[in-house]
Amino acid sequence: MDEVLPWLLEDSRAVRSAPVGRLWVRLVDVGRALAGRSYAVPLDVVLEVRDAFCPWNAGRHRLRGDGAAVCEPTTAPADLRLDVAEPGAAFLGGTTLAALGEAGRVEELRPGVLARTSAAFRGDREPWYPGGWAFPLY
Repeated sequence: MDEVLPWLLEDSRAVRSAPVGRLWVRLVDVGRALAGRSYAVPLDVVLEVRDAFCPWNAGRHRLRGDGAAVCEPTTAPADLRLDVAEPGAAFLGGTTLAALGEAGRVEELRPGVLARTSAAFRGDREPWYPGGWAFPLY
């Protein structure tokens, strides 16, 4: 957990923390959402997205980012295959696509692209929601 509070105390082990899942992201416009954020490292990846609820999201999206990002529909072969929930989970930079891949939720179709894409989605700090973490002091 990327939190500064324990390091501000004389005894950082005095803090007990527990994550509480209260922040969920659901992308209703995959192309616009992915083009609207920044990326930690340059990337060029084709995502094959499944979305049963918002069918306009389903299909292949080419995501390029080096500075300003661009995400547009494509017919190019997919590098990663995933449900819309996975880019939503990784969107804020906390959950990694690599972890989702290990859980079988992201299929890597081109070797090495999952690790690079996962690194690109990471942020400098973990996402934080004011009601999302509890820090009881013991």
